Amino acid sequence: MSFARALLFAILATAAHAEDRPTMRQLPASAALPRPPSKRDLVDARAALDVRFKAALSHTATAAGARTAADTLLAAAHEEPEAALKWLMLDEARRLGAASGSAEIVSRAVTLTSAVFAVDELALELESLAEIPLRPLDSARASRLAEAAERIATRADTDGRAELAADARHLAFKAWQRAGNTAAARRVAM
Repeated sequence: MSFARALLFAILATAAHAEDRPTMRQLPASAALPRPPSKRDLVDARAALDVRFKAALSHTATAAGARTAADTLLAAAHEEPEAALKWLMLDEARRLGAASGSAEIVSRAVTLTSAVFAVDELALELESLAEIPLRPLDSARASRLAEAAERIATRADTDGRAELAADARHLAFKAWQRAGNTAAARRVAM
């Protein structure tokens, strides 16, 4: 009976300390991200964007000016409370990144956009990267574009989106060719 008594004592002691132990709680479901604003909502935001960032947006004719303006818009978008203006800032930064041939800016803009709005991140990033003109890219920027496209292909494969993965691989193949890296182009093609 001493074993039974010891077991009963252990159970009671454990139950007494159970109140002190942390418990697992179910977290509430996170709210769904909002959809991007409608074109009607963007009309006033466009005017505010043009006024607020007039200096930065006036130098976007060159690649360096477009990259600088995109960086300015991305930094300001972090603090912007108004959804329509935030969407425009991120969308304009993405567009300027593509126009300047910067895969990094495009990726940052799309990542921030998908964190705030309900968008298809992979499709939007691939579409934006595909807008980058390959011909004026030097080998370093073409390599960064190819690497970004390969990351999209890998993520699309993981998500079971074969067509998107194939499109991303095709873009990576073309970018590796532009970079002059035939070994990487062959690797992507297989």
